[in-house]
Amino acid sequence: MENQVRYYRIMRRLTQDELSARAGVSKATISQIETGKRIPGVDIALMLEAALHADVHDLFRL
Repeated sequence: MENQVRYYRIMRRLTQDELSARAGVSKATISQIETGKRIPGVDIALMLEAALHADVHDLFRL
Protein backbone atom coordinates (compact mmCIF):
# COMPACT_ATOMS: atom_id res chain seq x y z
CA MET A 1 0.00 0.00 0.00
CA GLU A 2 1.29 3.41 -0.96
CA ASN A 3 0.64 6.20 1.49
CA GLN A 4 0.83 9.95 1.13
CA VAL A 5 0.65 10.91 4.81
CA ARG A 6 4.09 12.55 4.85
CA TYR A 7 3.30 14.48 1.66
CA TYR A 8 0.03 15.86 3.07
CA ARG A 9 1.62 16.59 6.45
CA ILE A 10 4.36 18.65 4.82
CA MET A 11 1.86 20.39 2.52
CA ARG A 12 -0.11 21.40 5.63
CA ARG A 13 3.15 22.55 7.28
CA LEU A 14 2.70 20.24 10.24
CA THR A 15 5.34 18.45 12.28
CA GLN A 16 4.85 14.85 13.27
CA ASP A 17 4.15 16.09 16.81
CA GLU A 18 1.43 18.46 15.59
CA LEU A 19 -0.18 15.82 13.40
CA SER A 20 -0.10 13.24 16.16
CA ALA A 21 -1.84 15.70 18.52
CA ARG A 22 -4.51 16.54 15.93
CA ALA A 23 -5.12 12.89 15.05
CA GLY A 24 -4.97 11.59 18.61
CA VAL A 25 -2.20 9.07 17.97
CA SER A 26 1.42 8.90 19.05
CA LYS A 27 4.29 10.47 17.15
CA ALA A 28 5.76 6.97 16.81
CA THR A 29 2.58 5.85 15.04
CA ILE A 30 2.85 8.74 12.57
CA SER A 31 6.50 7.92 11.92
CA GLN A 32 5.79 4.22 11.39
CA ILE A 33 2.95 4.97 8.98
CA GLU A 34 5.04 7.46 7.01
CA THR A 35 7.92 5.01 6.64
CA GLY A 36 5.65 2.10 5.72
CA LYS A 37 6.49 0.10 8.84
CA ARG A 38 2.85 0.17 9.94
CA ILE A 39 -0.38 -0.05 8.02
CA PRO A 40 -3.08 1.88 9.87
CA GLY A 41 -6.43 0.40 10.70
CA VAL A 42 -9.61 2.06 9.52
CA ASP A 43 -9.92 4.01 12.77
CA ILE A 44 -6.48 5.61 12.51
CA ALA A 45 -6.85 6.20 8.76
CA LEU A 46 -10.06 8.14 9.39
CA MET A 47 -8.45 10.16 12.20
CA LEU A 48 -5.62 11.09 9.81
CA GLU A 49 -8.16 11.98 7.12
CA ALA A 50 -9.81 14.46 9.50
CA ALA A 51 -6.53 15.85 10.85
CA LEU A 52 -5.06 16.41 7.38
CA HIS A 53 -8.30 17.54 5.69
CA ALA A 54 -7.65 15.01 2.94
CA ASP A 55 -9.70 12.15 1.57
CA VAL A 56 -8.65 8.78 2.95
CA HIS A 57 -8.46 7.47 -0.63
CA ASP A 58 -5.83 10.12 -1.40
CA LEU A 59 -3.84 9.33 1.75
CA PHE A 60 -3.73 5.57 1.17
CA ARG A 61 -3.68 3.89 -2.24
CA LEU A 62 -3.62 0.21 -3.07
